[in-house]
Amino acid sequence: MRNRYPIVRHRELRPRCRWDAWRERRSPLIAGTGQVLVHETDGVYGTGPSVPGPAAAVTVVDVHQGARVYVRRLLTAPGGHLEYPVTVLFRCTVVDPVAVVRARRTGGPWDVRRALAGDPRYGNLTRALPEDDENGVREALTALLAPRPVHRDIPGVRVEFERADVEPARQIIDYEA
Repeated sequence: MRNRYPIVRHRELRPRCRWDAWRERRSPLIAGTGQVLVHETDGVYGTGPSVPGPAAAVTVVDVHQGARVYVRRLLTAPGGHLEYPVTVLFRCTVVDPVAVVRARRTGGPWDVRRALAGDPRYGNLTRALPEDDENGVREALTALLAPRPVHRDIPGVRVEFERADVEPARQIIDYEA
């Protein structure tokens, strides 16, 4: 399970007079296998060799093909007495690492796991859940997420729905009643 996908590590490099600037010079970020190093210099993003001048930030982005991202949710049945623990599996591939880093910098959706878990269509699904039927919930999730897995596109990332696993329904106990 990938907790920090697609951005593996990020480091701000300015100002150089910080107390931990020595660590940046002694242990620079290095992209491993299946990763790309994206650097920002004066608002210009790039991969590969650094642009002349000091970089302001360096980010390591995971670009593995078909990375598995799991999302866990609790879906409540319409009566409010049952809840279904659901695990949805997506296959994600970064197609533009610069767009991912730019979205992080501008406040756009870049954390794939959080964006997939916060999809507002799950709320619409809870109104139409079948009562005590795990297969019906799985079919409803598949019909909802298979055509287009995420409500809004995540810049630079291609997301594909793989499967949904639904556990047996649990009774919701109301202690305040």
